[in-house]
Amino acid sequence: MECCGPGYASPADALKAPREKILYTIAIYTGTGIQKPDYLCTIDADPDSPTYSEVIHRLEMPGIGDELHHMGWNA
Repeated sequence: MECCGPGYASPADALKAPREKILYTIAIYTGTGIQKPDYLCTIDADPDSPTYSEVIHRLEMPGIGDELHHMGWNA
């Protein structure tokens, strides 16, 4: 079975690889009192980009209180 990503033999090898240009993370409202759906967000991590460090896309979950950190989406 082949892996979909580049894969690295060690963390040291991974540090030698090109830097990621986009990052994915979760944004949760749990405990804030805000009644909006959690979302996955895409962040521009390319220092040469005009939108560097900004959220460039949000994918809202279908319901309030989905608690993405318990969903296993990144497993």
